[in-house]
Amino acid sequence: MDVTNGWFEVEDPQECGEEPWDFDEAELTFLAALRARAAGWRVPWAPSQAGRPEDESSFLVHVTLLDEARGLVLGEWAVHFHGTRVRAGRVRDQLFHLDESPEHGFFRASGTVEELAERCADWFESLLSRPVVRSDWASGDGRPATSWEFADTGEVLVTRGTVPADGSAPIRRLPVRP
Repeated sequence: MDVTNGWFEVEDPQECGEEPWDFDEAELTFLAALRARAAGWRVPWAPSQAGRPEDESSFLVHVTLLDEARGLVLGEWAVHFHGTRVRAGRVRDQLFHLDESPEHGFFRASGTVEELAERCADWFESLLSRPVVRSDWASGDGRPATSWEFADTGEVLVTRGTVPADGSAPIRRLPVRP
């Protein structure tokens, strides 16, 4: 898939019967600079969009990591742009509130639109470069357990079933994202 022009497509609120977005000059400049940087990324594709959160408090850009084979969302990461500052991190709910713990990548930054776009592009690229693995465990009760995690740190993204607490090795580990 050619993603050079596919990063951060603008959501169309009119599809939901809402008024179209009215982005200001700084927001459009931020989006253009972010897309320009994204065009040079050498990372696996992931869904991404631009728009506003439900409360319209910021300009929002976000990416979603998927296990495409299983049709499962592994997590979303977003940037809330406020003209001269950003807040970025892992999304914790459907309203795009962020998990503000630094160990999950949360950060705040201030600067020019161009500086912020560069910092956020670097952050997204780093995130999208991280390998994700799926680990499967058999279980005696017939209910297998599966865990998806960042392979570089072991940070768990999603778990289904009960992963053995005894530290037993999974029956298989498969790459989900290179």
